[in-house]
Amino acid sequence: MKLDKNKINKILVIKFGGIGDILLTTPVLPNLKAFFPDAEINFLTVRHSRDILIDNPYITRAFTYDANEDKSWCLIKNIRKQKYDLVIDLFGNPRTALITFLSGAKYRFGFNFRGRNYAYNISVKGRGGEVHNVEFNLDSLRALDIPIVSKKLYLPVNVVHKEFADEFFNSNDLFSKKVIGISKTGGWESKRYKAEDYTKLMDILNEIYDVNFILFWGNQKEKENCEMIRDSVKKRNAYLIPDSPIRYLAAIIEKCDIVIGNDSGPLHIAVSMNVPTLGIYGPTNPKLQGPFGDKNLSIVNENIDCLYCNLLECNIGNICMTELSKDLIIEKVKELIRINDVKM
Repeated sequence: MKLDKNKINKILVIKFGGIGDILLTTPVLPNLKAFFPDAEINFLTVRHSRDILIDNPYITRAFTYDANEDKSWCLIKNIRKQKYDLVIDLFGNPRTALITFLSGAKYRFGFNFRGRNYAYNISVKGRGGEVHNVEFNLDSLRALDIPIVSKKLYLPVNVVHKEFADEFFNSNDLFSKKVIGISKTGGWESKRYKAEDYTKLMDILNEIYDVNFILFWGNQKEKENCEMIRDSVKKRNAYLIPDSPIRYLAAIIEKCDIVIGNDSGPLHIAVSMNVPTLGIYGPTNPKLQGPFGDKNLSIVNENIDCLYCNLLECNIGNICMTELSKDLIIEKVKELIRINDVKM
């Protein structure tokens, strides 16, 4: 089915997932708005990711769904009442396919995963495992013949968030030197570069650059890891962020000169804030989920043959992380600084 642009007045985009998943979807939105400037564009996501979409100028409203509390049929009834002309399902699990099918929209887009084709009347082969997730999401627009004018990740911050970041920097005298952000976060342990390795890496960086470090954490275990790193770095120039909701964290990250971290939400937040970013990867593939853009870099331990296993736990010691050469990471840091012309 070919899209009739003149009949599109109301659009719903559906994407469930974590912080990074939603951020990697945000490039779809400015392109939709550019092609349908007068249309109402809404976004359906899970509750814990909604903050990413607040104040996004390319959408009208962000709706949430929580499988533990909300009934699918109530959600579907509410969506049908909205009378959408176009629904774009970027998640494509059985639930979102059903929501799309029952939405009542004339045009229903989704990726032709097994068992989902009934739900869509415009579909395309999903290139998962072949292209970066940003390009995967933008394939939805290509299938709809919508021009792609932007590929930028977008996360809005306002003056309140920036004042919070300024206060944190001022209270720790962080404006006096260049700042390297270190993200110890990550959804699973096997994705995380270890605390002792970050400590050694930071000690080496301290021998090369006159900088301060900011340590990003999300949960209590990550906070404890960051406290251990802070207390172990020889120069005592590492600082933990305060407990920070997403957009407050983004405002702090925006003040960093570079960010180094694991495959996690803060890494993609750094990209969205235009901060040069280096990702340390192992179980996940940076070609698919790495920091997006030509001026951001990733590094993996190419000496092992079990990269990109996607295992939550490793039974051979997580060697993709523990045996990754710090000298190679330092060389990548230098390259990141050079290609972004960062004055360190």
